[in-house]
Amino acid sequence: MGGPANGHSKRPPEAVYRQGLAGGPDAKKKMKRALHLLFLMAILSSACSGARLSRDEARQRIVEIGSSSLVPDAVEIRRIVSQDENQAIAETTVTLAFQFKRDKPGNQWRVAAVRLGDRDWISLDELLVAINDGRRRETLQSLQKLAAGIANFRQRNGSLPNATDIVTLTDILHPLYMTDLIREDAWGHPIVYEVTAPDFRLRSYGADGLRGTQDDVVLPGDGGLRPQ
Repeated sequence: MGGPANGHSKRPPEAVYRQGLAGGPDAKKKMKRALHLLFLMAILSSACSGARLSRDEARQRIVEIGSSSLVPDAVEIRRIVSQDENQAIAETTVTLAFQFKRDKPGNQWRVAAVRLGDRDWISLDELLVAINDGRRRETLQSLQKLAAGIANFRQRNGSLPNATDIVTLTDILHPLYMTDLIREDAWGHPIVYEVTAPDFRLRSYGADGLRGTQDDVVLPGDGGLRPQ
């Protein structure tokens, strides 16, 4: 993690923020992505205990993320939607600090780090790595559930499902052989079902969405799972 800019800088943070926005579409796009990722982390890491999520409780849970000391006034709950007994989505505006850097004068500004409350600056690269690690684990769990469904089908029918893509496969498996309908990885890409007679392989193309790169998530055979 890096530190904030030197305290003796002649350019105040507000000026850096405004100049960063003027740095071009790349800077704006990265800033919006950082905001999206932070809000996603907020949704994943917050736990609310009330029967129905109120605006006050949503604000308090967000304030407590990562043991930060965000003041409640820095969190605006715009509305709470898609609410049932166990899930709710709060559309929220949170005041964050963004650190902008550039290699030399005249170059475009880029978002280098993000700070939430009184926490240390988090580099954008570290944030993306953390998000992708979480998505990789979630994707592996999805592949394991699919593999268990395939194993159930094979145990009962003596063969693999007659499918060449994830939609056909899940139409066969769900809901008789598996309870969850899973077709995409955690990055929103379709999961790939490959028959490698006499077995099969499940594949996610990972964060980059490209086949055969280092971030692919591959589960061969039944993944060591037994039929449930």
